[in-house]
Amino acid sequence: MTARRAQYLELADRLATRWESLPPGTQVESEHQLAAEFAVNRLTAREAVRELERRQRVRRVAGSGTFTAHRLEYRVEVGDPPSFRRVVAELGYEPGVLNLGSRWSGRGQTREFVISRILTVDGLIASTSLDRFPREVGIAVERLGVAGGSIVEALRRVGCAPVRSSVRVLMDLPDERVAGQLGFQASPPPVWRLESVTTDGARGPVIHRSTSWMRPDMFALTIELGASALQ
Repeated sequence: MTARRAQYLELADRLATRWESLPPGTQVESEHQLAAEFAVNRLTAREAVRELERRQRVRRVAGSGTFTAHRLEYRVEVGDPPSFRRVVAELGYEPGVLNLGSRWSGRGQTREFVISRILTVDGLIASTSLDRFPREVGIAVERLGVAGGSIVEALRRVGCAPVRSSVRVLMDLPDERVAGQLGFQASPPPVWRLESVTTDGARGPVIHRSTSWMRPDMFALTIELGASALQ
């Protein structure tokens, strides 16, 4: 271990202790301020902040600064309707949606209505998602114009009883498109990828499939299988 590496790691540990009690989303000192306060060069301060970013303790936002990471406890449960808005709001934060566009895919009875969106927490990019609806459900959902609203509420408004019937969770390196939508400038870290299936009632037909990529510095996922899944 070189002297410079030891120095930035030591600084990272000190900063982690200093910032751990700050509320999520708090802006912290700039690299320039840290270099001056701790009498180190700018490169050492930058590497210390990058180390904390790798540890998912802080988040750097281009043009805005560095903020303490949220790491919100996001529970994923089979049987529960998937609702980003509900989960974030219940945790005391403000959910938001940026519609990237919608389109129809496929032919005939296999056509799907597809919505692409970026989801935010207190204005910070948190997740990006692709939501797919089979033909009949998609026609009804498209008429509602809900690309910027709640998917679960839209499904209920068209007469469905949404229930998450299955979910697959992975840690995955995002491709260039997804990384850009999540706000990563270069060398993105692995992110959470959720592949979820929603049915109309517990044993009904599939009415919604979604793939979501979630920033790990925004969410700490808890996956609950339920007693029946463990038997």
